[in-house]
Parts: sequence; C-alpha cells; structure tokens
Amino acid sequence: MCAMWNLLRKVGLRKFDDIKESWSQITDERIDLKLPLGLRFNCLVEIPEVDFILAGEQLEIKHPGSGNSVISYGNFPVGESMVHRFYLNHPENVYMLQVIADSRQIVEEVKLFMSYDEVFPQDTEAWDFWLGDEDGYIGLNVFDTKNAKRYFRVWENPDALRVVEQDASGNQINRIPPVSFFEDLRLDPYGKNSETVKYDSMLYGRNVDENVDEYLLVSAAQERDGASVQIMVGIPLEPASIKVI
Repeated sequence: MCAMWNLLRKVGLRKFDDIKESWSQITDERIDLKLPLGLRFNCLVEIPEVDFILAGEQLEIKHPGSGNSVISYGNFPVGESMVHRFYLNHPENVYMLQVIADSRQIVEEVKLFMSYDEVFPQDTEAWDFWLGDEDGYIGLNVFDTKNAKRYFRVWENPDALRVVEQDASGNQINRIPPVSFFEDLRLDPYGKNSETVKYDSMLYGRNVDENVDEYLLVSAAQERDGASVQIMVGIPLEPASIKVI
C-alpha cells in the first residue's frame, strides 16, 4: 500500500479527542477557515444516498455510510480554479471528496471518490506499461477494469493525440499524456504536518444508467516513501446535497 494511503488510514484510526488535544497547543492560524461548502478538519460529512440506491450493484463505488470526518486536506490549482480534496476517516477504504471552486470560491464541481485498486510496478518495463510515451495505459481512450467494466477517457487534448493501434473491431485506440500536478496534502488544520504528492492522472467515465454516471481516476502517484498506480472510482454530487456538520 502506498505510504500516503497508509498515512491517511493511520490518521483515521486515531481518536479525534487525542488529535484535538494536540491541536489545542497550537496558536497559529488555521488553514481550513475559508474552504468550500464549509468543509474543514474534523467536520462530519453526510453524503446523499439517492444515486447509490438508484444504480444499486451496478456502481463500483459504494456509499461511505454516515459519521465520516475530514482527516486531511489537499489542494492544487487548475487554470484559474482550485481543486480541493477532503479525505475522510472511513475504516475500510480511502474516500476523497473533491471540490473544484473558481477564483470567487463558487463551487463548479463535486465528486466523491473511493479507493478501488492499487498497483506497484517493480521495474522500468512495468512502469512503461502505465506511463510509456507511445502506448502507456494511463491516457488511452478506454480503460478496462479487472472485472471487465469499461470506462472512456473524459479529459482530452487534441494537440497531443497519438494513435496507438486498432482493436479487433477496427476501432482506433489512441492516447494522450496524463495530466501532471503536485498536491499539497495537509494532515492537520495548521499545516504543520504535510506531504507533497506528484500525480500523473487521467479521468475516465461511463454511463451506469440513464441517471447515473461513474468515474475512474487513474493516477501514478509519487511521494517521498514510494510510488504506485492508484485507481479510484467516483460519482458526481450536487453541492447542495452534501451536509456538513
């Protein structure tokens, strides 16, 4: 398991009374006072269940249940917008609530992601399978999961499009490079304990049914203690449907 995900799990297992006691000794200004939707460290986040019920077992992502708290926060810029990531203290999976807001703090998009799979390439050849310039899997126009669910590339860049080959049906397989960015991950509300993670990511999606879409975020993640390919499944949410306590 990638060190960053292990770290999030360890934080999630700590008692929040102990965590808050250590925070009380710090007098610096908090970094989570003006984040979108009122999200902040230790707040409770209630996720609506409607789409999970409608799609049922067809969804790969599962509802996180109730009583989830924010245990860490990361962000990175995309153009004039900011991507905010709130990691929840779920006992079994890594859940990440991703909120994109513009320069005026108006929320543009919200998605909930859940850890789905993780791969640990051991050598250059194995990494080339995922990130090779010619035909690396992260960036192909389709992505097939182990259980034969097919997702289609959402992000596009016509200027960087590279034709790879054709499949058995004559359909073109093409690739664009994954999107690279650095996420500043804070593990406390004062930014005293932090990590920087480099990602090379591609977003994929599929229509589960006429009402529900599901996304697949595939990332090669590198941080100071190691690297892995992280796969997360996600679902879009209406900002107003998220309850923050």
